[in-house]
Amino acid sequence: MTTAREWRKIAAHLPRHNGPGKPRQDDRRFVSAFFFAAACNCSLESLPAVFGNPRSLRTRRQRWERDGTLARLLQAGAPVIARMKHDYWGAIHDASDVSSPAWKPSSAFFGEDLIPRLPGVSPRGQYLTRQKQRDDGENDPLAILARLHGWK
Repeated sequence: MTTAREWRKIAAHLPRHNGPGKPRQDDRRFVSAFFFAAACNCSLESLPAVFGNPRSLRTRRQRWERDGTLARLLQAGAPVIARMKHDYWGAIHDASDVSSPAWKPSSAFFGEDLIPRLPGVSPRGQYLTRQKQRDDGENDPLAILARLHGWK
């Protein structure tokens, strides 16, 4: 997230909320999400849940791209993005450096039996098993009879 000092410098580049309707959600969270995505070179869908709903992020990004706000924010927030990038890649380096005294295996980092889910990952578990069974034809009634009776 952006610090209070960084936010004071960046907030001046935000558009004013004019007109009726419900007030905008927390601008600081959205700006932090866009900066973090730029620093990590990742999509909005793969951001941690603390940044909010990816659909809301995408909508706000599109709105701010249209009116030029996002370009101004990214230019004003270049030092923030550089700091986030340094912190992010430093954490990645520390996690991958086995010789470091702070190194932990991934199970200690993520927790036992927990694999982080990424968007667009191939199906796993029961769905994959059912799909394989249908594709292999092993559960076909004639194939079962052929195996039981040794038919070829």
